[in-house]
Parts: sequence; structure tokens; C-alpha cells
Amino acid sequence: MKLIKSYFNGISSTLKKLKILSMLYVLTLIFALAVAIPFKDTISTNIGSSLAAIKLLKDFDYTTYSNFMHLFGDTIKPLYRTAFLLGIIYMLFFVFFSGGILSSIKNNTNSLSQFWADSWTYFPRFFRLFLYSFLVMVIITILVFFPIAGIIAAVSNSTKSEETYFYIISSGIIIYLFLISIIVLVSDYSKIMLISDNAFRPFRTMLRSVSYIFKHFFSIYGMNLLFIITGLALFVLYFIITDKVGMVSGFTIFIIFLIQQLFITCRLFLKISIYGGEVDLVKKIG
Repeated sequence: MKLIKSYFNGISSTLKKLKILSMLYVLTLIFALAVAIPFKDTISTNIGSSLAAIKLLKDFDYTTYSNFMHLFGDTIKPLYRTAFLLGIIYMLFFVFFSGGILSSIKNNTNSLSQFWADSWTYFPRFFRLFLYSFLVMVIITILVFFPIAGIIAAVSNSTKSEETYFYIISSGIIIYLFLISIIVLVSDYSKIMLISDNAFRPFRTMLRSVSYIFKHFFSIYGMNLLFIITGLALFVLYFIITDKVGMVSGFTIFIIFLIQQLFITCRLFLKISIYGGEVDLVKKIG
């Protein structure tokens, strides 16, 4: 099947982009350190050897967490704001570099100078595409969850079963995640079209992308599911390993740090592989 071949071709194409992958990893690590270093300094200065902090390192406990936040919430909250701001910057970071990634895959190059040049070239168009996609996601969120809130309010007086609420909320979440996944695909394939056609109108390209995705829905969404399953498998594996190791000493914390770096590298590898698979699938289905 074309989607399976493109899935593996996406992975193999990333193996040829190790220079770009390494650069993205280093930049990601810098972002992480920008959050981790102030967090560590704040924790060391204001919290020190708090028993609550030590207990949370070993295992999560909501009561301990509540006490911890009650005691040190004013110290921690500014760090949350910093992390949120850096999260937005990190998101824009990937919008910027997606042009370089896609162009290097499409043109089969591994030059860092060309990668940076292509990232700059496509960023204005990709940024507008990001804003359009974000706006659509906000609209979808409103259209899905406002009616769900209305349904829950309407049945709250007539039913006392938690099962009913579970099915209503679960149905809403499934619909929401499906629609969001479609928007992500529209964004990805719009980027490919913007590069392939050297187009300058992201919104018009998005409309073309919607038509293209539903024309080849089973191939495109099928490959997307393969990558989602791969990502979930990595996520589950990560939590199983970290749960087994635990953070009970300086050595195990160091081991967890190494595992986290490997997991981050795998996530970056998977992201580039998704782009590689999408570019390859477009070549196959036309």
C-alpha cells in the first residue's frame, strides 16, 4: 500500500537528515535549559530540601502537591508564566523551521546553510498559515464544547448517572480530536503545496489542501494514524521506563535526564519523518 511505503520512506528520509536533526535537538535543548536553569535556581534558593519536594520527586501525590503549592505557589507561579511564554516561542520556532525541513526533504538536501535560507524564505507564508489554522482550531473548540456544555446542562436535572456524562464528554473529545487532526493535516499539506507551487496565498492554498485531503482521505489519514500510533507507543514506552527507574537519587535523576533527551530526539525524528512521509505520499498519489 502507498501509505505504508510512504510511512517507511518518511522514516528513511529522516535518517539522511541527521545534521538537521542534531541542530534542531541542540536548539530544543537550549529552550529547555532556558526554563530548567531558572527553575532549578528558584527551587534551590526558596525551597531547598523541602520534604514535599523530595516526596514529589519519588511519586506524584495530589495532597502533597496541594501542600507544596500552598507553601511555595508564589515562588513557582512566575516560572509557569516564563514556561508558557517560552512554549509559544518554541511553537513559532517550529513554524519557522518547518520550511527548511520540508524544502530539504523535497529537494533531498542536507545543507544547513540552505536549510536556514529556506526557513527564512517560507516563514512569512507559514506564519500566516499558522494564524489561519489557529483561528480555525479556536472556532472548532467553540463549536464542539459549547454545545456539549449545553447538553450537559440540559440533562443535568433529568439524569444522575455519571455514565451519561462520560459518554457525552467522550463523544465530544473524540469529535474534537478528529477535527483538530484534520486541521493539522490541512496545515501540513498546505505547506507542501506552498513550497511545490511557490504559492503566496496561504488561505487559498488551505482551501485547496482541504479538497486534496478528502479526495485522498484514506491514504492521507491512514498514514497519519500510523505516525500517531508510533508516537503513542514511544510515549507509553517512555513512561514505563521512567516509572521503573524512578527519581530517588542523583544517579537515577541523571538516568532519567538521559532518557528524556533520547525521547526528545525521537519526537524530533518522528516530526521530520511525518513531513517526509507526507512529501513522499504526495509524489505517489499526485
